[in-house]
Amino acid sequence: MSSVISATVWQALFSNTAQSGLNLQGRICRMMFSALVQGYLKPGMAVPSSRDLADQLGVGRNTVTIAYQQLVAERILESKQRSGHFVCLNFQIDSSESKTIRTTSKATTWGARFCIRPSAQRHLTKPSDWMNYSYPFIYGQPDAESFPASAWRECALRALSAKDASIWSQDITQQGDDAYLIDAIRQHILPTRGIMAQENEILLTVGSQHGLYMLATLLMRQNHVIGVEEPGYPDARNIFLLQTQHIVPLAVDHDGVTLTRANECDYLFVTPGRQCPTGVTMSPQRRQNLLQLAEQNDSIIIEDEYDAQVLVQNTTIPALKSLDRHGRVIYLGSLSKPLAPGLRLGYIVAAPELIQELRHLRRLMLRHPNVFNQRVFALFIDQGYYHSMLRRQHQLHRQRGEILNKALKQYLPTWKPYALNGGSACWIDTAADIDTTVLSHYAANLGVFIESGQSFFLDDHKHKHFLRLGFGSISADKIDEGIRRLAQATEEYCLYNWAD
Repeated sequence: MSSVISATVWQALFSNTAQSGLNLQGRICRMMFSALVQGYLKPGMAVPSSRDLADQLGVGRNTVTIAYQQLVAERILESKQRSGHFVCLNFQIDSSESKTIRTTSKATTWGARFCIRPSAQRHLTKPSDWMNYSYPFIYGQPDAESFPASAWRECALRALSAKDASIWSQDITQQGDDAYLIDAIRQHILPTRGIMAQENEILLTVGSQHGLYMLATLLMRQNHVIGVEEPGYPDARNIFLLQTQHIVPLAVDHDGVTLTRANECDYLFVTPGRQCPTGVTMSPQRRQNLLQLAEQNDSIIIEDEYDAQVLVQNTTIPALKSLDRHGRVIYLGSLSKPLAPGLRLGYIVAAPELIQELRHLRRLMLRHPNVFNQRVFALFIDQGYYHSMLRRQHQLHRQRGEILNKALKQYLPTWKPYALNGGSACWIDTAADIDTTVLSHYAANLGVFIESGQSFFLDDHKHKHFLRLGFGSISADKIDEGIRRLAQATEEYCLYNWAD
C-alpha cells in the first residue's frame, strides 16, 4: 500500500511540531505519529523515501534517515530491504486517543514546564532487536559464550540461604552497602589496580553512570568548567551539560588525553585505562603530568575505569587513583559491565567526606542498590569466579580481535583501526569522506550492526568518518563474513552517495 499524503500535508504536520522543543529528528517522529493518529497513515502503508521526505520538509536526508531508524526501533515503522519503510502491520491507535488529540482545546503543554530536555541530547542508541542482526558488532552487551551461568547460579542459591537472606532482605537505609561486597572489592578488585581503600572510602552505585550523575549533582555548578576527552564518553558529557555549559574538549593522542587546555578546568573526566572510545591507554608520564597539573590548579580528576578487561590486560600500569597522594582523584568502577550489564552495579572510591555526602544523596535517589545482587556479587568475587571470568573473556576477545583485524586488512585495507589493547571494541577511522551514520543503514540492510562515531564528539558536524565495532557479543565464526558484508555496504554507500 503506497502513501498518498501530499507534500502540503506533510509540511503542515511538520509545522505543528515547531513548538514542541524537540530536535529535527524528534519533530519528524512526532509528525509521523500525528499522521497515524489522524488517519493519514494506516498499517502496511509505505512512507516517503528519506530523500523525498527530506526534500518536502526542507531538512537533510540524514536527519530523516535517523528519524526513520528511531521509528523502526519503536516498532512504528518497519524497514524492508530495498523496498523502503512501511507502517508496521500490527500498529494500532486507540480511538479514544485519536479523539482526545482532535477535540481537546486546552491540552497540557508539558514542553513549557520542562527545566531540562535530556531527550534532545546526542547519545548512543542501541536497537532493542540487536540480537536479530546476523552480524551484531555491538559494544556493551552480554557475551553468551563467556557468561558463567553455573557459577552465578551457585552464588545466587547460596545467597538465598536463611543466613544470607537475613542480610539482603532488609532495607539497609543507613549504610546501604553489603559489608561483604565492600570487603570483596577492597581485597580482590581494587588491589589489582594498585588501589588501597578503607571501607568508608567506597560507595556502591547502580552502575558507574549513576555514580557519575551523583558526582555532577553534588559537585558541579553553572560556573564550573569541565574537561572531557574528545572523542569521549557521550553520557558523561550529557550529564555534565545538565549542570554547566562550560565543557572543554581535550584531544586524545597515542598517550591518552592531552593536557593543552586542562589548566582551564575545575574538573577533568578521563578514562585512562582504556580510553573510551579509542582504546588508548594513558602513558605513565602523562598520568604524572595530569596529577601535577590538578594539584597546581586545585582541580579534581574523575577517573572512570568502565572496562574491567583492563584489570587483566594492563596490570603493569596501575590506576590513576593509585598514584594520587592528595585525594584529587575520584575513581569509578563497574562490577556488572563485563558479566551482565543489566545487573547495574558499580562503585566509587573517594575521600570519606565525599563518600558520606554521596551516600546521603543516593538515599534520596533510590535508597541503595539491590542488596540481593550485592550479596550474590560478593560471593561471586570471593569464590574466585569473577577473575576467572575476566581471564576467559580476555582470551575470547583476543581471539576475536585477531580475526577482526585480519578481516579489516583483507576487505577494508584503507581503513585505520586503533590498537585493540585488550578490549572488546575497535575504534576505526575510515580515512574517507564517509558519513558512518548513513553507512550504518546500508550495513543494516545486509544484517550488520555498527555504531557511528559521531556521538563521541562534542561537535556532531565533524568527525563523521569514525565508527566503533564491538565484538564482545558476536561469535568468532561470524566476524569475517560480517566485515565482508560491511565492505559491501561501504561500496553501495559510495556508489549512491559519492555519485551526487
